[in-house]
Amino acid sequence: MPRIQPVEPENAPQESQPLIEQGEKAAGKVLNFYKQMSVSPRSFKGYMDLSATLQGGALDRKVQESIAVAVSDYNGCVY
Repeated sequence: MPRIQPVEPENAPQESQPLIEQGEKAAGKVLNFYKQMSVSPRSFKGYMDLSATLQGGALDRKVQESIAVAVSDYNGCVY
């Protein structure tokens, strides 16, 4: 059970709306993670800005995903 309850896009704060749309365009759908992040527009914007910055980095997408899975596993995240 998530600690932060996801918010459906139509019920998200107005400041989160463009970020949800941006995430949907990037992922092809609205991920639950985006629904949870939309609760805090500032945190959501910070995350999206960081993600955009990392896209131009030296690590390819496969390595980035592997790191994300490893960190999630280390933190005990259940999916």
